[in-house]
Amino acid sequence: MSKDRRDSFRVSETRLITEIVSDRPSAASAVNLSSSGLYTVKPARTGRRGPRLVQLEIPLPEASESIWATGEIVFEAVGRWSMGSGIHFVDMANAHRRLLEDYLEHRRREVLARLLREIRWRKQLAACPSPFVAPPPGMVHEDTVRMYLLPECRV
Repeated sequence: MSKDRRDSFRVSETRLITEIVSDRPSAASAVNLSSSGLYTVKPARTGRRGPRLVQLEIPLPEASESIWATGEIVFEAVGRWSMGSGIHFVDMANAHRRLLEDYLEHRRREVLARLLREIRWRKQLAACPSPFVAPPPGMVHEDTVRMYLLPECRV
């Protein structure tokens, strides 16, 4: 199997990371993250493409620690103002790999729980004869203003 495609679960998020190329740190934004790599976006550089190996610092505020890894750029998309890079993890400390996998599993469970709540709510909505008598979705909290409490709008 080639390294240019990830087959593991990807967490979509925007997280500011540090890429270190030739001992020069630069900021990049991680768009999605998986156990085998990540996709970053950064301002487009002028000139040729950089080295294929980069050092990465990925902060995890949830764990109050940063993950350090070496990655290989396997894909680049260069636009007018930005450049996207698909980076495959080459080397990472075992403790950092476990930390990353735990974080990804936590996020995967969050995503699946949100999808399950949405499916359940849509089933309840479909069972009601009218959307106006349907129960509120699971995303409604105590501080959410109910539509029927708003004053009528007369035109």
